[in-house]
Amino acid sequence: MCYAIPGKVVKLEGFAATIEYFDETKKAHTGLASVAVGDYVYAQGGFVIQTVPEDEAMEIMAEWRRLFFRLRDTDRKLAAAPRTLYERANAVRQKKLGNSCCVHGILEFSSHCAANCLYCGLRRDNAAVSRYRMTEGEILDAAEYAVKELGFKALVLQSGEDPWYDEAKLARIVSGILKRCPVLLIVSIGARPLSTYAALYKAGARGVLMRFETSDPALYGRMKPGSSLEARLELIRGVRELGYMVITGFLAGLPGGSNRGTFRNIRLTAELGAEMFSFGPFIPHPQTPLAAEKLPPLGSMLDTIARTRLMNPEANILVTTALETLDKENGAREGLMAGANSLMINVTPVKYRRQYEIYPGRAGVEDDVPSRIQAVVKLLNSLGRAPTDIGL
Repeated sequence: MCYAIPGKVVKLEGFAATIEYFDETKKAHTGLASVAVGDYVYAQGGFVIQTVPEDEAMEIMAEWRRLFFRLRDTDRKLAAAPRTLYERANAVRQKKLGNSCCVHGILEFSSHCAANCLYCGLRRDNAAVSRYRMTEGEILDAAEYAVKELGFKALVLQSGEDPWYDEAKLARIVSGILKRCPVLLIVSIGARPLSTYAALYKAGARGVLMRFETSDPALYGRMKPGSSLEARLELIRGVRELGYMVITGFLAGLPGGSNRGTFRNIRLTAELGAEMFSFGPFIPHPQTPLAAEKLPPLGSMLDTIARTRLMNPEANILVTTALETLDKENGAREGLMAGANSLMINVTPVKYRRQYEIYPGRAGVEDDVPSRIQAVVKLLNSLGRAPTDIGL
């Protein structure tokens, strides 16, 4: 399945394109593709990434037309007559954003990390974890497979804070992927000089996934030794000023946090201008200093999603893999029905996927990717969600 529906450009104002999807319109930035009024395009994450021949677009849209309206009706029915906190949040999501739902791929290319965060299984001092680095060729091949064979239009390149991939390597990887296939590339590589992010933007990356984990400076300093919250926030603001789409958020249920801290975390995410909110539950890893801490209940995470939606009605909210790990059967569905509107599917080659052990028992690690995609499509169809771009 392709996780985007072609739309027709009906208006251009500078770099902003108005795109029509059946009877709905979205806006997207045209910096990655040259377009004209009347062109059919794929957009993802608020960026036009590819033009589509009219005959091809019409064929795809004909297949989607009946399903699109049926899905929208399903979504509206499920969001009707809200009573509970989750139902109210879902109704707000439906009213403000419709049934749009982005599905991104995520490719984890290195499990090496120079940081020593107390909560993470990839922390530098964990000698028990198995480390790997994908070669540039492996990364390019995996990305091309995800786009051309699996149909993804947006892809997250994620790693630990691994300096072995220096600026030149990362820029080659980004430009190499874009030479092979059109895709919205989002990088999640941690603390790097702003100049490196500028180089990756020049190479074609357009999104950055970088969480601040907690809005409490003292707690941040304890959990990430040698780092400061101020520096992290300065970097997030810096990449946004470069023009990146920013995905940020926090670690919910972090030991030492509080309910009041959760509200501060939500507010800070919004203040940073996040195009997408990303927050997952703290899951203790046995080879970390926080091994004995308790796993937060699924309900607390769903409460956080719902409150985030009510506080930020037009936010794009991600259902993280960590949330799905709390309930592998129903976690994704519950998150979407509590107000979230985005998912990620792990496309890392399975021989490496097992070694990216941020926390134990990760959802989807052993899944066959095509089968995982089918399960996600089935879930989205049951909830009335459609892969139109979330827009700007």
